[in-house]
Amino acid sequence: MKKQFYFSKRILTLLLIIASGSLWSQDGVIKGTVTSTSGESIPGVNLAIKGGNKGAITDFDGMYSIENLEDGVYTIVTSYIGFKTVIKNATVSGNTVTLDFQLADDMLSLDDVVITGVVNPKSKISSSVSVSTLKSDVITQSAPRTTGEIFRNIPGVRAESSSGDGNANFNVRGVPVSSGGSRYLQLQEDGLPLNLFGDTSFGNADNWLRADANIARIEAVRGGSASTQTSNGPAGIINLISKTGATESGSATASIGADFNSFRTDFEYGAPIGDGFNFHMGGFLRSGEGPRSAGFIGNKGGQFKANVTKNFKKGYIRTYFKLLNDRAVQYMPMPMLLEGSDSDPTYANLPGFDITNDGLQSRYLQESAGLLSTDNSRRVGDVRDGNNPISQAVGMDMSFDLGDDWKISNKGRIAINKGGFMAPFSATFGQTADVLNTLNGIGTTDTDPIGQFDLSNATLSYSDDGSVFNPSNGLLQVIHLFDVTIEDMSNFVNDFKLSKQLGVVSLTGGYFRMQQNTKTSWQWNSYLQEVKGGGDARLVDIDGISRGGQYAYGTPLWGNCCQRKYNTVHTVSAPYFGIGVDINEQLNFDGSIRLDLVTVDGTIAGGNTPQQFDINGNQTIEPIEEIVPVVQADQNQIIGDSYDYLSYSLGLNYQFSNNNAVFGRYSLGASGRAPDRNGYINGVAATQYDQVSQFELGYKQRFNNSGIFVTGFYSNTDEDAGGALNLTVGNEFRAYGLEVEGSGSFGNFEVSGSVTWTDAEITEDRASGTGANTGNKPQRQADFIYNLSPVYNFGTKKQHALGLSILGTSKSFAFDSNDLVQPGYAYVNLLARLGLTEGLSIAFNVNNILDTVGITEVNGIEGSTAANGDRYVRARSISGRSTTITLAYKF
Repeated sequence: MKKQFYFSKRILTLLLIIASGSLWSQDGVIKGTVTSTSGESIPGVNLAIKGGNKGAITDFDGMYSIENLEDGVYTIVTSYIGFKTVIKNATVSGNTVTLDFQLADDMLSLDDVVITGVVNPKSKISSSVSVSTLKSDVITQSAPRTTGEIFRNIPGVRAESSSGDGNANFNVRGVPVSSGGSRYLQLQEDGLPLNLFGDTSFGNADNWLRADANIARIEAVRGGSASTQTSNGPAGIINLISKTGATESGSATASIGADFNSFRTDFEYGAPIGDGFNFHMGGFLRSGEGPRSAGFIGNKGGQFKANVTKNFKKGYIRTYFKLLNDRAVQYMPMPMLLEGSDSDPTYANLPGFDITNDGLQSRYLQESAGLLSTDNSRRVGDVRDGNNPISQAVGMDMSFDLGDDWKISNKGRIAINKGGFMAPFSATFGQTADVLNTLNGIGTTDTDPIGQFDLSNATLSYSDDGSVFNPSNGLLQVIHLFDVTIEDMSNFVNDFKLSKQLGVVSLTGGYFRMQQNTKTSWQWNSYLQEVKGGGDARLVDIDGISRGGQYAYGTPLWGNCCQRKYNTVHTVSAPYFGIGVDINEQLNFDGSIRLDLVTVDGTIAGGNTPQQFDINGNQTIEPIEEIVPVVQADQNQIIGDSYDYLSYSLGLNYQFSNNNAVFGRYSLGASGRAPDRNGYINGVAATQYDQVSQFELGYKQRFNNSGIFVTGFYSNTDEDAGGALNLTVGNEFRAYGLEVEGSGSFGNFEVSGSVTWTDAEITEDRASGTGANTGNKPQRQADFIYNLSPVYNFGTKKQHALGLSILGTSKSFAFDSNDLVQPGYAYVNLLARLGLTEGLSIAFNVNNILDTVGITEVNGIEGSTAANGDRYVRARSISGRSTTITLAYKF
């Protein structure tokens, strides 16, 4: 018995040892640090066990720990935006294993998961789309003065952002800038459109967009499946993605203009706050005159954004909001001297007016008096408000893994938008006598207030002190003041998506809904002003006719085109479906289809009905008040329209290895028209949408320290004739070309850049009515656009940097007639950053360091000629040299 008990005791002891070993095997740990090749810790890196559900995220010091692991061999996969993925194996045997990672920069970010404009999120190397990612360092290096200038760094995108913050024009791969804005390019914030239409006059999508320190990255898709993944964006999507505070970090910066009046402060902070919650908040405040002389503080306002995320085991829910109230000076085409021939011109300064540093704004022109078009009440607008978007937005974003390979996601937002747009425009200019002759000759009927008077012997005086008008350069200009009240441009948008994985097949169904209000009032007026820079241009009176420099209510020089009101509601319902198939480990296919169902209702009214109106309320009809264009309340056109269109996209991607792949795609999409871009007859538009078909073939290659993206493309844009302000636009266009994007990292030296060649043609001229421009190149379409950004980082922790950003374009034509050239140009921006201490740095950014003239738009050649056979022209150039000094602290 004793022996039996002894034997049993030994067995029990052995079982306890085995059990304790088994328990110990559950306590295995893999831990370590993640650093960059320069030795800096990287917070926020995701480390996941391949084939399992365990992982970790590095803390602020780049440390991680994966605990409670059984014995075995584990494959750890690291991923972080901007760095190459690293995979390592670790063997756990009841112990703690230290496994450190060093991540190399991946400037093309081929391992980044694309979430913009795709059916299902995939890494860039596995996606059959052309997508670029802009990170904060690239944005800073390009020294942008506006959000639109940032987009110049995107391959294939020609951004005409010379107007100031907002109201820019965007062209993608030869898909045209037909009516201004971005009719075929959708601008998004966190995956949802900012505006249903990218080209609503004075309410362009980029008007409601301000980039600041909240931005984690910008994803830009050209072509691809954008046709089926959003409404009105067949040419592409640019998506600004916000930080969410998954790891604790923050920054605060203060920037001051060294050679112009500007001050701006940016701040942001985010962190986990326990129980699965994390948050992020930030924004900016600014005040200044802007990079051009305006004569007043015109850039003023700010933005605040915040989001809170609740993370669950298999998903998250995020809420966010935005408050925007900003004012930005708007620069319209301005007076210039046109030297040389049409084929080889030089755009030069006029005496007293610098085309890169002056604007049409003046301390003497600060008010716009007239009638509000919506109800004909008297109003006085403030010119200093410029482009004034006011937005209050609240949104939500949720995504869950439902199990059994089902996933659900939903994004929604409501934005209450209003504000205004105020900008002076030089309608004509020249020698004083020539301008007066022009005004004297515009109409002899009672519909024209100036036509009633003989101006051949008119006496002109400065409106501020009554002294005789006698400018040193002899020049006078007619200013049309673009005065628009945005009463309601609110929108509601929601995008619901459900997906199911069936082996190698993924199915996705979604429903997009958006309602867009457009309630605006146009009340433009006319002034006389000398041609002078420095914000000092004085207003001019025609004695006995005008007052305070205003010679007419309305715009008689343009037939009083622009007293209007719009009050419409567009509703889009768009079901869509996508399929993805991993045909084998190397080849995948995706296809998608979308049906946009659109309804529009409301009213539109024009206002060139002339009548007497006592504007100043002194009970006397003065000469300027004898003919006033008025919007008649009983002449509203009732709009009741509906239309639909089908879009589809098919793509293949073949991945040779983890480092190279080839893809091809064909897409057909369309874009609807904003209410002011349509001609309605009996409430129904003659043309409701315009179609774009595209084909692209691309190759992606990553090397040890560099990479390249090459894409050939073809597009056909079928655009019917339509209206843009008081112009007729619309043609059929064809474009093909090649887009090359590359980057490399060589020790302390990094370089990135792109070049896009485009051959575009008007295949059918519909706008002119004569067909004369068929076969010509579209206006403002360059053969080449390019950017190059070299930077040298140095110091013990690469805390110092010296970099350049070179952006350029070859020549283009000012008009579809191809008679006047806009010369090619390249301008250089400089970044010099000095690290002062841990997290603290000072930087010098110089935008357009060589003060280059770059013409982005020509509005018209004036009839009168200057001396020596030179001519006058109204055009817009990029702004000249401006320098900012920025003190930044990152923590």
